[in-house]
Formats: sequence, C-alpha cells, structure tokens
Amino acid sequence: RDDEEFKASAKEKVENPPFAKFESCLEVYGGDWFVGGDGPSVADFHIWEMLDQHKILGEKHGQPALLDKFPKCKAFYDRFRALPTLQKYFASDSYKLPINNPNAAAYFS
Repeated sequence: RDDEEFKASAKEKVENPPFAKFESCLEVYGGDWFVGGDGPSVADFHIWEMLDQHKILGEKHGQPALLDKFPKCKAFYDRFRALPTLQKYFASDSYKLPINNPNAAAYFS
C-alpha cells in the first residue's frame, strides 16, 4: 500500500469499527464475557486484543473515543483491562511492544 491507501484504510477503520456484532452478542446473551461463565475465556482474550488494537489505532488517528460508539464493548474492554491478574502485564514493557509485527507498525505510528 502507498501512504494514501493506508490513510484511507485507517480512517475507515477508526470511523466505522467492525464491532456491531460484538455489541449484539453482549446484548443478546447479557453477560460480562463473550463465552459466558464467571470469568474470561480464550475468546475474550482475542476479542479484547482486537478492541485494544482498534482503540490504539483510533487514538493515533484522532478518534480517542472509538469504543464510546459501542457501550457494551467499552464496558467489556474496561472490565477485562481491570482484571487483577493482568495488571502486572499491563504495567510491563511487554504490553508496550509493537503491535503484531514490524509490517503492522505503519498503521500505529
């Protein structure tokens, strides 16, 4: 991609994030987690990471309130981010590593 294609793609992603289905799942099933139960599952980790990456992309491209359009997803994001067992990771340098791989870095810089 050239720079203009990248900018158009990033703008589309932050203006119209693909979270309507996630929002609907949380609405229909009415739980705190996507798979259910008393705590997060593997699926919740993957969905949270996707929300986190889009949130970061939005912040880099002038859309800091990206998750506000999806209140249930935002509540899920905040709930997951507050898990006591993950606080050491979030405070570590590992959480601050580049997203995905060096080729994806262009999207987040």
